[in-house]
Amino acid sequence: MKLAEESNLNLEVFLAAIESARHAIFVTNSEGLIEYVNPAFSRVTGYSAQEALGAKTSILRSGFMSTEYYQSLWSELLAGNSWRESITNRRKNGELYEAWQIISPIADESGQPLKFVVIQEDVTERVRTERAFAELTQEYETVFTNTQDAIFLLSVESENSDGDVVFRFLRLNATHEELTGFTTQQVRGKTPVELVGEELGNVLCTNYQRCSDSGETVVYDEVLDLPAGRRTWRTRLSPVVDTDTGRVVQIIGTARDITLEQQLKSEQQLFFEVSPDLFAILTPDRRFHQASPAWVHLMGWEPSTLIGRPLSEYIHPDDIDSTVDALSGVKEAHPVSVFEARLLTRKGEYRWTSWNVKSPNVDGLMYAVARDVEENKRLQAQLFRMSTVDQLTGVSNRAQGTVDLHREAERIQRHGGKLSLIMCDIDHFKQINDNHGHAVGDEALRHTCGVIEKQLRTTDFLARWGGEEFVVILPDTDRDGAVVFAERLREAVEKSRCPNNIALTLSFGVAEYNPEEDPEKGLLSRADRALYEAKEAGRNKVCVST
Repeated sequence: MKLAEESNLNLEVFLAAIESARHAIFVTNSEGLIEYVNPAFSRVTGYSAQEALGAKTSILRSGFMSTEYYQSLWSELLAGNSWRESITNRRKNGELYEAWQIISPIADESGQPLKFVVIQEDVTERVRTERAFAELTQEYETVFTNTQDAIFLLSVESENSDGDVVFRFLRLNATHEELTGFTTQQVRGKTPVELVGEELGNVLCTNYQRCSDSGETVVYDEVLDLPAGRRTWRTRLSPVVDTDTGRVVQIIGTARDITLEQQLKSEQQLFFEVSPDLFAILTPDRRFHQASPAWVHLMGWEPSTLIGRPLSEYIHPDDIDSTVDALSGVKEAHPVSVFEARLLTRKGEYRWTSWNVKSPNVDGLMYAVARDVEENKRLQAQLFRMSTVDQLTGVSNRAQGTVDLHREAERIQRHGGKLSLIMCDIDHFKQINDNHGHAVGDEALRHTCGVIEKQLRTTDFLARWGGEEFVVILPDTDRDGAVVFAERLREAVEKSRCPNNIALTLSFGVAEYNPEEDPEKGLLSRADRALYEAKEAGRNKVCVST
């Protein structure tokens, strides 16, 4: 009686343990029908005991396992063997879950399996974590192995006997090995001092200590002499913190080789400083961001006084609109903008400058080079004057007079109106040169031009046609009006006295323009014939072309 009571008690304890277990436990018969489930089964699978009892275990199938898999499983179980595995099942709501399960057979006296006890542990979260960790590890390894930056890993160990934190190298990536000449095998377990010596090692440790003490990312540039040569690095140190202790336990270092970049910057800065041209970097709102020393040499402005000031403050008011248009189009229409503008000097004067502006960066900065072209402008103006102005008298030369004549003729052809021309010649000019010399003759020519110019309207044109011959173009004037004007000129010259008290007279030929004729072959030719007639008639006269 006492043994029976003890047996019943043990059975009750065993059943209580199964009922309170956190793992899903269920029992099936040899045909796979569920005969018992504990409460954890319902929590894991979503099926209640009423739904599960009498159902086949296939209600938990995920569909990921093949027919051959189940054939193998049942073959093992019916042979009296246990089955252990990780399996993907499906809950009642269709959600998949990962389970680690053990299936054990219960046999009869002959050893024939009658029932099967299944214990399943829901390891879904653990599997997800492991997978995420594996993916993260793979991603880290991919970046660590293939990145073009040099990466190194340091351990941050507890303070040594001297009270210092000890840093030891753990690993280098392939890029680091290639660029520095060190290998992971060479550096693993070594401190910076052991690796590169006390002087340079202490410099490295100073930066590592900054990262360890602050627990924050540290970025700096450094020049290192390493087995692979002298290089300039931009290094970023990122701390790895133990979440339990809050202590930095490792440092991940990423270093980018900026040797060539620094060399280029140095060369650019040298060129920036020695170039005689005006260099400037402008912000997107067209303010000075940087200016070269040439600004003080050419314009009198110290570069430091320009920084932050708008470029427009130094541009001639008449050139501001064209300058703004040119700078606005740098990024929108053209990669490089070329324009000219007058630039204010420290003395308050304006000098012509020629600009080339480019904006190669996404930050919108504009890189400008301006060259002083004031002398070129002066020479251009001088050349233009030489090509259009008679050097002796200061009035238009024949080339410019021809341009003026054709322009006025085209205007008449387009819009209508009148146009007349006077051709005049100094009488007996050769005698003036022969009797008084060419210097006096030159004075006579200048004097004649001065008298004629005083009579001209603002719309009229005077040109020296050659030698002592002149042409006066009279827009909006018919033949009769031109005759009156020629008579007034004739009288004004006759009454005047040039230096040396020499009396001068002119002969005149007048012609009115016919829009159907060529200005030179028609109008000029007829005025020339009229002038010839005036000379034949005794000079100091006005004759009119018919």
